[in-house]
Amino acid sequence: MSLNSILANPALKDKKELELNEEWNNFVKRIGEVSGLVKDMASGDKAKADAAAALADQYLKGKVILDEDVEMKVKCDRTVINEKAFRSMENEKGEIDKDAWMAEVSKDAEMRFQDRKVRRERADTLKTQAVKAFNRGEYEKALSCYNRALEQVRDNPMLYCDRALTNIKLGNFEKVFKDCEWALKLNENSFKARLYTAKAYKELEETEKLEECLVGLREKFPQHEDLVQYFLEKKEDKQEDEDEDNQ
Repeated sequence: MSLNSILANPALKDKKELELNEEWNNFVKRIGEVSGLVKDMASGDKAKADAAAALADQYLKGKVILDEDVEMKVKCDRTVINEKAFRSMENEKGEIDKDAWMAEVSKDAEMRFQDRKVRRERADTLKTQAVKAFNRGEYEKALSCYNRALEQVRDNPMLYCDRALTNIKLGNFEKVFKDCEWALKLNENSFKARLYTAKAYKELEETEKLEECLVGLREKFPQHEDLVQYFLEKKEDKQEDEDEDNQ
């Protein structure tokens, strides 16, 4: 059953609320991280407090993102929270009030949720424009729209697949592979990503890699064997035009 079908079920909450729940879960996780830092800073252990303060400073500047056991470094300053507000939370001992900290983090989570919502809406609008252009055979325009949509959201496997197909139509076969790789990273069960990869290898006459793709397609999607064969043998618009010119 598709995600859209699941979300359409009246027994479930609407999509907006599901997204909000996801954002809330992320927020709760960050609260746990923040609480740990606050506890260390108030522990009375100078070494531990200094280390926590240093990490908190980086956390506020967006230069360290804590994710389970992984520490990621961010090159650019992604600060969202007002740092002056945090400095104003310090008491005479230089300690940060936990409730005030959590309130600011909550505000930050809401701002990021709203920003994410706006970016998704922009991406949806651009995708609609891309589909219309694609259906009219305006592949360059469609490609431009998909490029701009992916600047807004980078976690949508279908956008990568759609751009890959557009590049197939344009004959940009080398550009197909990267988009399909990203699509598979986001959705390892993507049929289109594997199909478009096979098509690109076929057009580039890379027989061995094509065969590897076909083996994977047959194993994972045996029910689509006829569709795979049809798509691989189908000539693209530009090829058909060239054949007509040569007759």
